[in-house]
Amino acid sequence: MSTVSLNAIARADASPAQARETLFAIFDQPNPALLCDVYLALRAWVWKTLDQRRRDTELGDWNDILDAASSLMKQHGQQVLGERISTLHELISESIAVGERLPASDVTRRQHVSAALHFLAEQGGKANRSTIGAKLGLVEADLTHVLNLMLEASLIERTTLGQEAAFALSRTGMAAARGGQRQGM
Repeated sequence: MSTVSLNAIARADASPAQARETLFAIFDQPNPALLCDVYLALRAWVWKTLDQRRRDTELGDWNDILDAASSLMKQHGQQVLGERISTLHELISESIAVGERLPASDVTRRQHVSAALHFLAEQGGKANRSTIGAKLGLVEADLTHVLNLMLEASLIERTTLGQEAAFALSRTGMAAARGGQRQGM
């Protein structure tokens, strides 16, 4: 196995095994400037991973690397960098959790999801983001969470209406809305 440069890690061109070998070699003979470079490379890797919405099985290995790097930074007296890497670790952990899809039947039981399904059905299956938010009375972050849950469960599909995001019921969403109406949503 060959070590790779920190730039390869930052560009997301390294495998977890290559990154682990490179990072542990650095932690064997650390210096403050190099430890800062480790943080910057891992931060860049996390940004690319989140930006690409990666959901592959390697994320677990990378999450372990981030956890170990955080601990090693702290052991080498780099508390601030250790805490920053710990935050990156939390972001990847959250990404992994989001990637674990919930079945549509479970998502429809979540707060606000059945109301959103019912509202979309009343609107002919499609509405823009701001209209859904106004109807449900949700703040932006909560609306994003609800819509993301529904997208991940394939209850809705994202489209655009002019400059604004719109959401349309998928076949699964239409079936769930009809089922919920029969049950007295």
